[in-house]
Amino acid sequence: MALSKTQSRKLGIILAVMFREELDDIYITEMIEGGYVELDGRDYVLTAKGLDEKNRLCTLCGLNIKYSSERKKEDKLDNQIKKSL
Repeated sequence: MALSKTQSRKLGIILAVMFREELDDIYITEMIEGGYVELDGRDYVLTAKGLDEKNRLCTLCGLNIKYSSERKKEDKLDNQIKKSL
């Protein structure tokens, strides 16, 4: 499924934040106002809402882009599930 122009733009900005790319202030402001990004020290980081939106948009367009910390949480959960079986 293809993303709309709005969804593609939002995903592009979110991914740029994830990969610490330089962005114009207008894009950062838009994401902060939407609750997707916050300032942490000198860096912009995704909020929980931003991570959820990234995962939602990535799923819609068939991508699987994650922080290594997200993968570690999933691996830990998978191991717990396997042990309980």
